[in-house]
Amino acid sequence: MKKTIYILIFLLCINSGMSVFAKNDDSELILNSFNELFSFILNYHVDEQDISELVRGAMKGMTETLDQHSTYMTEKEFEDMQLEFEGHFGGIGIYIEPDLTIVSPIKGTPGERVGLLPGDSIIGINGESTDNMTQNEAVNIMRGEPGTIVNITIRREGEEEPLEFEIIREDVQIPNVEWEMKTDKIGYISIIEFAGGVGDKVNTAIKELDSDGAEYLILDLRTNPGGLLDEAVNVASNFIEDDIIVSVKYRVGRDDVYKARRDIGATKLPLLVLINQGSASASEIVSAAVKDHNRGILMGKKSYGKGTVQSLFPLSDGSALKLTTGRYYTPAGTFIHEKGINPDIEVDYDPDYDGDNQLEAALQYIEDMYYRGEQKNAS
Repeated sequence: MKKTIYILIFLLCINSGMSVFAKNDDSELILNSFNELFSFILNYHVDEQDISELVRGAMKGMTETLDQHSTYMTEKEFEDMQLEFEGHFGGIGIYIEPDLTIVSPIKGTPGERVGLLPGDSIIGINGESTDNMTQNEAVNIMRGEPGTIVNITIRREGEEEPLEFEIIREDVQIPNVEWEMKTDKIGYISIIEFAGGVGDKVNTAIKELDSDGAEYLILDLRTNPGGLLDEAVNVASNFIEDDIIVSVKYRVGRDDVYKARRDIGATKLPLLVLINQGSASASEIVSAAVKDHNRGILMGKKSYGKGTVQSLFPLSDGSALKLTTGRYYTPAGTFIHEKGINPDIEVDYDPDYDGDNQLEAALQYIEDMYYRGEQKNAS
């Protein structure tokens, strides 16, 4: 009886949304088939099924047919994501794509220290193949109590055999923004992730570096996977004055054009931005705005290439839908998705070098400009 009532309710929900499928002549047939499938599973599967788990599976399956950045999150997964944006969680410190490719390790975390790299593909966790593992499932396994061990198997381009890593989980705290004077003239700002408040922290960093005598700034966006769109605009507003930062086009609703915030007050100091293949999303919004407005120089490697915008829709049971709702375009109107942004000056990262050869190249480039008396042309 309970199953029958549930199916009737389910049918009512489907019927109430039939207008959504009106353009598809096969929609009614497909929905009827879905109901039949649901009924057969409930009534004839050898094991009695948990209805809520079946529905969650259907919801997850629906989002997986959309695009690689849309996903259904359980209540716990949604809570974990919110903790991440607060800059605090237990794990190994990596960002991964839905296909379990590493976008970037977080600086100063176990993932970076053991040598995980952007582009590495996770093919096993604790000896279990990831062939049928979703992004959220993989994240949940890799996260855990600090001090415990997780074993990761990686496939890396150029390596014939898989690589094995034993990693001790830590309490991962993301500082988000760090800054210091690298020389008596060059200020350095590193953004780890575009979480809430990052734009204000960058503003504070610029003021402190300026008061310390900075005549040139390096903005390090390497291995930064992105984050909040508004914070990308806020960060860019620290360098670009009264101009377009990014535009977003939607299928539903009015398109948005985001201009630099006048209240922040953009610095006039010359700028160099470091990027690499782990620089994605919000990092690319800032980098593209700097490049399109000729505000500074990009150095490093081509960025990741993520040009879509996701919106969060909390659901009534505490779970949530992260849905791709728009595409963003640079000030020049470029859609960089799956293309990335090419640096003005390409510098490969040398993992065998005792130090940071890309950062040293940036410092040397700026020093050479000062030696030639050309620093004003960089802005």
